[in-house]
Amino acid sequence: MVTGSYMGRAFTVSSWRILTPSDLKGKTGSDWALHETVGHKARSQYLAPKLKSYALDLLLRAQDGVSPRSTLTHFQRMSEAGMADWFVIGGRPLSPYPFKITSVSDEWSAVLNGGVLVECTVSLTIEEYL
Repeated sequence: MVTGSYMGRAFTVSSWRILTPSDLKGKTGSDWALHETVGHKARSQYLAPKLKSYALDLLLRAQDGVSPRSTLTHFQRMSEAGMADWFVIGGRPLSPYPFKITSVSDEWSAVLNGGVLVECTVSLTIEEYL
C-alpha cells in the first residue's frame, strides 16, 4: 500500500517492501519587522509567511526490500542537483508548493563484507520551493 511519495520514491508498506518516513516534524511561522519609535514601544509590521519546512527520517533496510545504497545516493543526487518535488502523504501534498532538499545526512548501521550497505538511516530536511 502506497502511503505517500517524494522525489520519485514511493513510501510503501507491504509484505515485500517497507519504506516509510518517521519522526516527521514540520515548522512554519511568519516574518515581522520592528519599527523603533521615540519614547514608545517598537511597532510590529507583518511582512510575510515563512516557508514551511519538514525534517524526517527514512530507515533503509535491505531485508525490507529497499536498496539502502541506491536510495541514499538518489536523495543525495536530488539535493545536489537542486531538484524540487511535491511531498505527498496520504494522497495529499503537504503544501501547494513543491519541496527542495536542504540537507541529507546518513547513519550507516550495518555494512557487510565487501562494503555492502544493508541498513542505514537517512535524515532529510526539506523546505518549500517557490
